[in-house]
Amino acid sequence: MRLRPDIVLYRAGRPVSVVDAKYVFLDRLAPSTDHLGQLLGYCTALGLPHGHLVYAATSQDGPDGHVIRRSGITVTAHALDLARPPAELLASVAELADRIAATAARAHPTAHPS
Repeated sequence: MRLRPDIVLYRAGRPVSVVDAKYVFLDRLAPSTDHLGQLLGYCTALGLPHGHLVYAATSQDGPDGHVIRRSGITVTAHALDLARPPAELLASVAELADRIAATAARAHPTAHPS
Protein backbone atom coordinates (compact mmCIF):
# COMPACT_ATOMS: atom_id res chain seq x y z
CA MET A 1 0.00 0.00 0.00
CA ARG A 2 1.38 3.39 -0.95
CA LEU A 3 1.08 6.08 1.72
CA ARG A 4 1.24 9.78 0.83
CA PRO A 5 1.68 12.04 3.85
CA ASP A 6 1.37 15.78 3.29
CA ILE A 7 4.84 16.63 4.65
CA VAL A 8 7.86 14.51 5.53
CA LEU A 9 10.88 16.22 7.11
CA TYR A 10 14.20 14.61 6.20
CA ARG A 11 17.62 15.03 7.80
CA ALA A 12 20.71 13.39 6.34
CA GLY A 13 18.42 11.60 3.86
CA ARG A 14 16.34 9.95 6.59
CA PRO A 15 12.75 10.80 7.56
CA VAL A 16 12.61 12.43 11.00
CA SER A 17 9.05 13.79 11.13
CA VAL A 18 5.72 13.49 9.37
CA VAL A 19 2.84 15.98 9.18
CA ASP A 20 -0.70 15.50 7.95
CA ALA A 21 -2.81 18.62 7.40
CA LYS A 22 -6.54 18.27 7.91
CA TYR A 23 -8.67 20.88 6.23
CA VAL A 24 -11.37 20.59 8.89
CA PHE A 25 -11.95 22.20 12.26
CA LEU A 26 -10.91 20.22 15.31
CA ASP A 27 -14.15 20.58 17.23
CA ARG A 28 -13.49 18.14 20.07
CA LEU A 29 -10.79 17.35 22.60
CA ALA A 30 -9.07 14.68 20.51
CA PRO A 31 -8.65 13.97 16.81
CA SER A 32 -10.85 11.28 15.29
CA THR A 33 -9.64 7.71 15.44
CA ASP A 34 -9.47 7.78 11.62
CA HIS A 35 -7.01 10.68 11.70
CA LEU A 36 -4.96 9.09 14.49
CA GLY A 37 -4.91 5.80 12.59
CA GLN A 38 -3.76 7.49 9.41
CA LEU A 39 -0.85 9.17 11.24
CA LEU A 40 -0.06 5.88 13.01
CA GLY A 41 0.26 4.28 9.57
CA TYR A 42 2.59 7.02 8.34
CA CYS A 43 4.76 6.82 11.46
CA THR A 44 4.92 3.02 11.28
CA ALA A 45 5.83 3.00 7.57
CA LEU A 46 8.50 5.68 8.09
CA GLY A 47 9.84 4.20 11.35
CA LEU A 48 9.04 7.36 13.33
CA PRO A 49 8.08 7.62 17.02
CA HIS A 50 6.15 10.89 16.59
CA GLY A 51 3.84 12.46 14.03
CA HIS A 52 1.83 15.66 13.76
CA LEU A 53 -1.75 16.47 12.74
CA VAL A 54 -2.51 20.09 11.84
CA TYR A 55 -6.09 21.36 11.93
CA ALA A 56 -7.90 24.58 11.15
CA ALA A 57 -9.33 26.21 14.26
CA THR A 58 -10.94 29.38 15.47
CA SER A 59 -9.00 29.18 18.72
CA GLN A 60 -5.64 27.75 19.58
CA ASP A 61 -5.13 26.10 22.96
CA GLY A 62 -1.70 24.67 22.12
CA PRO A 63 -0.52 21.27 20.91
CA ASP A 64 -2.13 18.17 22.37
CA GLY A 65 -0.20 14.87 22.38
CA HIS A 66 -1.85 11.46 22.07
CA VAL A 67 0.16 8.32 22.79
CA ILE A 68 -1.05 5.36 20.75
CA ARG A 69 -1.20 2.39 23.12
CA ARG A 70 1.24 -0.48 22.56
CA SER A 71 2.81 1.30 19.60
CA GLY A 72 5.26 3.69 21.26
CA ILE A 73 4.06 6.35 18.82
CA THR A 74 2.86 9.80 19.85
CA VAL A 75 0.62 11.92 17.62
CA THR A 76 0.49 15.63 18.42
CA ALA A 77 -2.52 17.62 17.24
CA HIS A 78 -1.94 21.30 16.44
CA ALA A 79 -4.51 23.94 15.53
CA LEU A 80 -3.95 27.02 13.39
CA ASP A 81 -6.41 29.88 13.79
CA LEU A 82 -7.32 30.69 10.19
CA ALA A 83 -9.32 33.75 11.26
CA ARG A 84 -6.13 35.60 12.21
CA PRO A 85 -4.74 38.34 9.93
CA PRO A 86 -2.35 36.99 7.25
CA ALA A 87 0.85 38.20 8.93
CA GLU A 88 -0.16 36.63 12.25
CA LEU A 89 -1.17 33.39 10.54
CA LEU A 90 2.19 33.21 8.75
CA ALA A 91 3.95 33.78 12.08
CA SER A 92 1.89 30.94 13.60
CA VAL A 93 2.85 28.63 10.71
CA ALA A 94 6.54 29.49 11.19
CA GLU A 95 6.26 28.83 14.94
CA LEU A 96 4.57 25.50 14.26
CA ALA A 97 7.30 24.53 11.79
CA ASP A 98 9.93 25.36 14.43
CA ARG A 99 8.12 23.20 17.04
CA ILE A 100 7.88 20.27 14.63
CA ALA A 101 11.57 20.59 13.70
CA ALA A 102 12.53 20.77 17.40
CA THR A 103 10.52 17.61 18.13
CA ALA A 104 12.33 15.86 15.28
CA ALA A 105 15.71 17.06 16.57
CA ARG A 106 14.97 15.66 20.05
CA ALA A 107 13.85 12.32 18.58
CA HIS A 108 16.84 12.08 16.21
CA PRO A 109 19.73 13.99 17.86
CA THR A 110 22.42 12.41 15.66
CA ALA A 111 20.78 13.37 12.35
CA HIS A 112 22.26 16.51 10.85
CA PRO A 113 20.15 18.99 8.85
CA SER A 114 20.25 18.26 5.13
